[in-house]
Amino acid sequence: MSHAHGWGELRRGWPALLGGVIGMGAGLSMFGLTAGFFVKPLQAEFGWGRGLIAMSSGAILLTALTMPFVGILVDRFGARLFVGLGMLTFAGCYLGLATMPGAPWAYLTIMVVIGLVAGPATAPLVYVRAVVEAFDRLRGLALALAMSGAALASVVLLPNLQAVIAGQGWRAGYLFMIPTTLVLGALSFALLTLAARRRRAAHAAAGGVAAALPGATFKEARIDPRFWLMAVAMVAANMAGGAFSSQLQPLLSDRGVPGPTAALLGSLYAALVLIGRLTVGHLLDRFWAPAVGAIALAAPILGLLAFLPADGALWLMIGGIALIAVAQGAEGDILAYFTSRFWGLKAFGAIFGVLGLVLGVSVAVGGMLGGFLFDRMGDYRVVLIGGSLLSVVATAAILATGFVRREAA
Repeated sequence: MSHAHGWGELRRGWPALLGGVIGMGAGLSMFGLTAGFFVKPLQAEFGWGRGLIAMSSGAILLTALTMPFVGILVDRFGARLFVGLGMLTFAGCYLGLATMPGAPWAYLTIMVVIGLVAGPATAPLVYVRAVVEAFDRLRGLALALAMSGAALASVVLLPNLQAVIAGQGWRAGYLFMIPTTLVLGALSFALLTLAARRRRAAHAAAGGVAAALPGATFKEARIDPRFWLMAVAMVAANMAGGAFSSQLQPLLSDRGVPGPTAALLGSLYAALVLIGRLTVGHLLDRFWAPAVGAIALAAPILGLLAFLPADGALWLMIGGIALIAVAQGAEGDILAYFTSRFWGLKAFGAIFGVLGLVLGVSVAVGGMLGGFLFDRMGDYRVVLIGGSLLSVVATAAILATGFVRREAA
């Protein structure tokens, strides 16, 4: 019966799920994964510091600030219109980056447009509401699949992007991103439109009477200790993860890893994020979620320290990448899954939006700190040690959610 129920969810919900997978392979998540490939080329051509170039993470910061508002709008209007607007804007921004002069203001202006328009319209929040409505028993796995879109696309995209940049320059690299964004965006838009039509048809078949969504209001959620523990976990985990992921390519280069090998390791990282996300999503459906989350978020404690030796062996760096990827894959699953399970769907967009703001700000601050700390210290030691300590905090906070309950009003 449980298997039949799961397959029924898949039959009903596959358009929303596939639309999320494809959409996240072309929007804000992909922008974040590819940003590191342009750090050294921009630095070499314009003489910019890595801190300035890391302002690509500032776009993620601006996006994060819009998340509560976007959550409310997605609850009311659905995802597909956001996706169409976001993908078109991203394509325009990639064109702007490919043709920009060497003035920092041009780069920063494009980052602002990404942060305020393209990013919010293609952020994970835009997709996960449709997924949590379509899935219950398989919610953890469905969320993991939806959030794996960027990792799936990266396995193919990153080596090709590196080859384009190496052979034709960084401007060609930005141009390479335009057709990918437009094609995947159009597919996502079509699938989310189909999902919306199916929801309307099911609503009509039920006589047009919609059941009230269960769950807590945002006001009720914010007095729940678990809300604040989730916020602490997201801050700690994503500051560490944001610093590492934004600086992975230059970090590997500083360790003497050749460009093609570094690109392959970037693809390995993306693939392991995918594997970690799917594994953790499946385990969240089957076992005690706080323990699953704690184990996943603990992995970077050792993974980040594996990069401390300046002459570390390649196998050690691969092991570190694997451990960090587990946590990076799990973070989005944990946030969406715990939000829906703790507080239901009534105010899912608003609650997820606020916690998504916390997550996004943390990723952005971590990414910017990674660049600025390198400029100040001359290496990544402080980033790596600090990230490991933050991972300890994240582990403790997510585990603690299993031991507290909201007091009855």
